[in-house]
Amino acid sequence: MSTEPSTTYALVSHESAVEAIWALAARGWKGVLDDENVWLVPAPENCVKTQGEAKKLATEVNLAALGINRTPIDLLVPDKACYSRGKRAKFHVWGDFFAPRSFVRVHERVLVSTPYFAVLQLAMWCRVDRLSREEARRSAEEDARLRAELGVEGEGSTAEELVRWENIARLVRAVQVLSDFMGTYRHVSTAGESEEQPDITYGTQPIITPERMTAYLAQMGSVRGIERARRVSDLAYAGAASPMETFLALTLSLPCGMGGFGLPRPQMNYEVHVDAQPRELSSQETMFVDLGWPDPKVAVEFYGWDEHFGAGPVKVASDASRANSLTALGWTVFHVTYEQVKTVAGVTLLARQVAAALGVSLPEPSDLELVWRSRLLALLLPKTGRQL
Repeated sequence: MSTEPSTTYALVSHESAVEAIWALAARGWKGVLDDENVWLVPAPENCVKTQGEAKKLATEVNLAALGINRTPIDLLVPDKACYSRGKRAKFHVWGDFFAPRSFVRVHERVLVSTPYFAVLQLAMWCRVDRLSREEARRSAEEDARLRAELGVEGEGSTAEELVRWENIARLVRAVQVLSDFMGTYRHVSTAGESEEQPDITYGTQPIITPERMTAYLAQMGSVRGIERARRVSDLAYAGAASPMETFLALTLSLPCGMGGFGLPRPQMNYEVHVDAQPRELSSQETMFVDLGWPDPKVAVEFYGWDEHFGAGPVKVASDASRANSLTALGWTVFHVTYEQVKTVAGVTLLARQVAAALGVSLPEPSDLELVWRSRLLALLLPKTGRQL
């Protein structure tokens, strides 16, 4: 792609790219991943790579109209000499090649990382060796608060343990983002909109699929962070129908050493086929459960307020009939609401109940892992009832 020498191009990355991707998807722009809209990358010398250039870009381009509201904006730069972090931009160094389907052009001067590339960036960002003074202070204060709440005695986490949690949190964030991209719902920015505007739209096509994510990573070869990206892909879920389903699946199944409960991985929106013989026991020939463990027939069903309790008697009756049918077919069904699982105690009770139904034992967490469990809940739980 030819460029004018005086023109600079912004390579939007990381969380800023995630923000822009959701904005594009919410507008129904089908070209997000179309090959004809995936652009070659300008020469490194033509990329925005100083705080001054980032400030100029913000005055010349309406970034908010592109769905980019984060400050500082995340941008890629070609080498460490360009790295800086200021009020306008946080630069991330990318010195490797750009694989096909890495960027989409959303403005003549703005290229946004595609979902595939954004996930890889978040996976690369997982690894830090130390925290800044301010990050360490905030993390230590949160650690002390949680230890007091949990009644965990002894000294607080060491500096090394605080760094370990930061790496876990970044890895989990990448897993959450990939799961969101592979779900059948979409986040909607409400910036500047009415408070009645929903935060989530449901029943959409996934933005990316596991197969396409795997293929993208395969063409990256051995670039830095690729193994962490593959681990993110292994831990993520496809097919969740809401952020709360993603939250439940990750919280219940992530390893104890990451703050989870270590339960076997469920299948998302598992399809239950009713055989001819027990058909008389079921109201439907085919049913779906939010989180399903087919053997030994255990399901977790999330009941959101808008979807279930605000839907009227017909919907409530249909849901009750389906639950009764699953029970008659030998399924153990756990019904979950937001209020039940918004605390560690609530999620712990659910995990114990599911473990008992599955016939497995929950791993016993250490004191440190109990603290991490609280931090994981705060990281993954949707913040409002409008994000269920």
